[in-house]
Amino acid sequence: MKSFFFSKEKLPAKPKNIELLQSLIGGFVSILCLIGLSHLTGYTYIMAPFGASCVILFAVSQSPLAQPRNVIFGHLISAFVGLAFLKLFGNDMIVTASAVAIAIVAMQYFRAVHPPAGANPLVILLTADNIDYDFNFLLFPVLSGALILVAIAYIINNLFNKTHWPVYWLALFSSKKES
Repeated sequence: MKSFFFSKEKLPAKPKNIELLQSLIGGFVSILCLIGLSHLTGYTYIMAPFGASCVILFAVSQSPLAQPRNVIFGHLISAFVGLAFLKLFGNDMIVTASAVAIAIVAMQYFRAVHPPAGANPLVILLTADNIDYDFNFLLFPVLSGALILVAIAYIINNLFNKTHWPVYWLALFSSKKES
C-alpha cells in the first residue's frame, strides 16, 4: 500500500502562479461570456462540454487537444454524429453508446480529437426527450460556442504566456508528406 501513495513516479511540475491565474481568468471569462451571450441574444451559446474544453484550453494550451482545429472540428464532428444518430435511430442505450464510439473514431479519422467533444453525443441523446434537437444545434451552441472559446483562448493564452498559442490553427491539409 505504501507504493500506492508514496511511489517513485514523478508528478507533473507544480503550475506557476501565472499559469493558475491564466486558467482562472480564462475559464471565468469564457463561461461568463457564453452564458451572458445566451441571455442577451436568446440563442444558446453554452453547453456542458465547454467547461471541460476550458480546462484543456487554459490548463494545457500547448497540447494538440487544445488547438483550434481540435476544439472546433472536434465539437462539430461529435455533435453531428450525435444528431445523426438521434434522427436515424432514436435514443436508446445502444444508439447512445454507438454514437459516442463513432464520434471518437470520426474525430481520430479527421485528426480533430478533443476529449470534451466526446460528451456531445451524450448531451444530445440523453436529453432528447426534453429538447427538440435539430441541425441548427450545430450552429448554436456548437460552432458559435467553440469559436468564442477559441477567440478568448487566443487572447488569454497569448496575454499570459511567452509561448505562442495556438501551435496551429485549422490546417485542413498538412504541408508535410504523410506516410
